[in-house]
Amino acid sequence: MKKKIICAILLVSNIVVLSACGSQDQNAEKVSDTETQSSNDSVPEWLESFYNSSYEYRKSTIVLENDIEDTIAVVEGKVEASPYKEYIKIVEPAESSWSEAWFYGDGDDVTAILNVENDYVLQNTRRSYPYGYGSDLSLSKDRTEEYNGISCDVYTAEYTVDLTEQINQESEEAIITEPITAVVSQEYYVDPEQDQLLCMITDASDRQEKTEIANRVMNDNITVEEAQKLVSADEVTKEKMEILSYDDSISIDIPEI
Repeated sequence: MKKKIICAILLVSNIVVLSACGSQDQNAEKVSDTETQSSNDSVPEWLESFYNSSYEYRKSTIVLENDIEDTIAVVEGKVEASPYKEYIKIVEPAESSWSEAWFYGDGDDVTAILNVENDYVLQNTRRSYPYGYGSDLSLSKDRTEEYNGISCDVYTAEYTVDLTEQINQESEEAIITEPITAVVSQEYYVDPEQDQLLCMITDASDRQEKTEIANRVMNDNITVEEAQKLVSADEVTKEKMEILSYDDSISIDIPEI
């Protein structure tokens, strides 16, 4: 349990960085029950609309270990599409290093304001995107399943993230020379009547494991093979992102500091 609490604190206190893990990803189109969409097709209308909408959401980080599911972190937030603004409030855990945050700016480089013990801290960061945004997706309709009383079409997708390339680009030098890639799988719950995305569940287990391996390589100056032996892969980590409402009238006030 102590390990999960520590993990939750790390996830929430670093959410400015971690939410950008939903690396950029964008390619799909509406498909039939038996069709699988190639990465060369256009983004489906429900996903394109989600990317460009103002909405309120809840994100839960869920860990599954030994068949026991535990929600270790929960945040609630809202996004103002244009101009881009985002507000995030920590719901769990209570031990997080900040309680709420505001993000605003143009492009990928944005400004963040964190509420740290009722004091505002200003910092520059990278804009976060939902998991899958900007990646080459191959969406396929997997099944129909009820979600919050709505019969939803459930689409699945899987894509690969090149962590070596991402880390080296951010550092502007080749910190890691060996390839480290991670596979991310997702489920999209879509209301077919409204043609709206209602929920997205992302299995980020492989990404988290490979990120730990990359950290070992960088911090301990060891090979990927050596780092793999030191990293445990006994947990399944998922992020559940629920769209609470779509609302073009959302307006986020940025604190003056």
